Amino acid sequence: MRGFSLTATTVALGAALALLAPAPARAQALVSQPPGASPPMTFRQALDLATAQNLELAAVRRSRAVREAEVRAAGQWANPEFSGEITKDVPHGDLAIGLPVDISGRRSNRVAVAKAGLAMADVDVANAMRQLRRDTRLAFYGVLAADEAMALAESVVQVAQRFKDVTQARFDEGAAPRLDVMGADLGLVRAKADLELARSARRAYQADLNALLNRPPGMTLALAGEAFDVPALPTLDRATAAALATNIDLVTLDREAAIETSTFGLLKAERVPMPTFSFGTALNAPGEFTVGPHAGVSIELPLFSRNQGEMAGSLARSDTIKARREALRRRVEARVYAAMERVAAQRAQVDAFRATIVPTATALQGLAEESYRLGRTSVLGALEAQRSLRDIKYDYLQALLALQAAVADLEDILGAPIQ
Repeated sequence: MRGFSLTATTVALGAALALLAPAPARAQALVSQPPGASPPMTFRQALDLATAQNLELAAVRRSRAVREAEVRAAGQWANPEFSGEITKDVPHGDLAIGLPVDISGRRSNRVAVAKAGLAMADVDVANAMRQLRRDTRLAFYGVLAADEAMALAESVVQVAQRFKDVTQARFDEGAAPRLDVMGADLGLVRAKADLELARSARRAYQADLNALLNRPPGMTLALAGEAFDVPALPTLDRATAAALATNIDLVTLDREAAIETSTFGLLKAERVPMPTFSFGTALNAPGEFTVGPHAGVSIELPLFSRNQGEMAGSLARSDTIKARREALRRRVEARVYAAMERVAAQRAQVDAFRATIVPTATALQGLAEESYRLGRTSVLGALEAQRSLRDIKYDYLQALLALQAAVADLEDILGAPIQ
């Protein structure tokens, strides 16, 4: 026993043998497509398809028509007024028409405000696209991670089955108690249950991705790529510059500032009263005239209300937007730095699983199994290795998903996909 011993931690790490199997197995599955089947879909193709067919994004795009209608409404001219009168007084009738005249540019300023609001439609679409891009990435790579989870679970079943055979053989030889066989049976049942759970999780991720692509939830998808794929990251300076130019939150504040500037111009224009010129004719004044033309003008006197409060409020809102933008600009710079650090850290963790932990675990797992077969270690250590395998599998898959979530966070901050 002293000549060959393994700690529980070492055996647990060794149980990660199955981690090597997923990538080749899934790659083979992707290559072996039935004749006539569509080629596997890449993430870029999935994102393009979602951009073209996603129903929620299409609904947001249609909302632009509402803002376009507001621009059209803002550009309408004021209607003329017509009045007619018949009376017993002299003259006995009067016809007149009044025409409001915009002398201060109210209409053009209203159009400017509406067009500034129309620009917010692009922000709405960009926000919807940001969410769609994030959801598509998480769903796409969730399917790939689920594929690896299934391969891992199948490997665990193989390990559990092999261990059950070893315990049964030792029991038949009289070298192990019945308790060892019972423990191995329990481990095999648990491994098979984990495999069914992994298959269900894969179907769930597939349904999420199908919904984003506007496809039936049960439609089978063949995907190309690996769960650990990450686009080449820009340098920190380039990423920061891109975020300051295209970050959706910053763009939103810029649009709000433009709306407020146009609103202030409209409030200034409204300080100038709009005169109404009237033209008409008096009719039937016996002894004086039959038709008597007349003209006039009416105008509101801006003595008390001249939009003072409204203009002060608009200036205050503009100052607030500027202050918010400066604070957000600093926060975006920090978020870019933090997001890139998280991506690097998550990628390093995934690389450690694949480059160091897994190869070492492969050798140790074989030694642990051989040690039990030769009677040098107890069944408890082997069963602990199987339980630890599920933990290692979970940590590995969570690392894969965390890596893609970190990339999605960075794309959210940049306001555009990482090329």
